[in-house]
Amino acid sequence: MGGRSIIPALLITVLAPFAAAQQTGGPAFQPVQPQDPAAPPKPKPKPAPAKKPAPAVPEAKARLLERVKEWAVYIYEGPDGRVCFAASAPTDMQPRTAKRTHVIFYVTTWQKDGVQNEVSVRQGYAMKAKAGATVTVGGQDFVLSTEEEKAYPKDPADEQKLLAAMAGGGPMIVKATSAKGTVTTDQYSADGLSLAVQKMKEACP
Repeated sequence: MGGRSIIPALLITVLAPFAAAQQTGGPAFQPVQPQDPAAPPKPKPKPAPAKKPAPAVPEAKARLLERVKEWAVYIYEGPDGRVCFAASAPTDMQPRTAKRTHVIFYVTTWQKDGVQNEVSVRQGYAMKAKAGATVTVGGQDFVLSTEEEKAYPKDPADEQKLLAAMAGGGPMIVKATSAKGTVTTDQYSADGLSLAVQKMKEACP
């Protein structure tokens, strides 16, 4: 929905077992919920001509509203108004040996700007320029635009189609390529997303 700026480098601290399994290639790990986000994701890049840059998001923590299956819903009260977002960590990541920071799938509502259910994925590495990323869910493939470590639907219509597919629940596969040429495949679960989005709507109408 309407381009906006890139997500900050530090967004969510993921539980230690998840990070350890990711870095060491250890035994299969269980789905992990994001914990204690430092700040909500920033909006997507704005199209030219760009307006004056928005003030930086302060390092204030968001408040956990509710956990819904594989998703956690948060509220962030900032100087520019309330932001509500649902976040989920992968249930599996390949290759396990790839060095990455936190990997998170977001659906975000920016109350002040009237932006609802903005989809973005933090990949945990700088992505290959112009390579794009792909989300597969409900038997459909969706191509995402990429910028640094963030992937997002560039077209609002595509974003709505992706959200509709995610509403059906089930597994989601995100594939992308790092700037070094490493192809990663992350599996998420869309189970609980519809209710999570409803909770966001109630908190950020």
